[in-house]
Amino acid sequence: MEDRSRRYNLRIVGFPEGVEQDNAASYIQKWLIDNLGPDHDATTFCVERAHRIPFKKPPPGAHPRAFLAKLVCSKDRDWALRRKREIPDITYNGNLISIYPDFSRETQMKRRAFSEVKKRLAQAKMKYSLVFPSKLRVVYNDSVRFFLAPSEVT
Repeated sequence: MEDRSRRYNLRIVGFPEGVEQDNAASYIQKWLIDNLGPDHDATTFCVERAHRIPFKKPPPGAHPRAFLAKLVCSKDRDWALRRKREIPDITYNGNLISIYPDFSRETQMKRRAFSEVKKRLAQAKMKYSLVFPSKLRVVYNDSVRFFLAPSEVT
């Protein structure tokens, strides 16, 4: 249920603290449209609200807090995620910007359990992907297999 309530959200990591000034939603909306490309209808693209993750402001030199942005339409969120995959190295003043779907803590932990297996699959140059919520999809010898736990893959 929690993941469903987050289906319009993006987690954006890498912006320095304070770049958004007073209006994070309009800043993120403008940045997404300007940096992810003109192939999307900018007149209908809308960030409903955006804010930093509510932790204490980090000390200078520490990693900045991530943004959470709620988009009005799921197709806009999907477009942003797809464009980020197509343009892997987007930077802002030398900081690498990453864009992720916003999942609940439980789903993040389940997906994180596959990180070691994904590294090994990448080293072996095998095609893989994570399917929502936390299922690993592996293509091997033109066949597709799904795994629910990292131990099943090995």
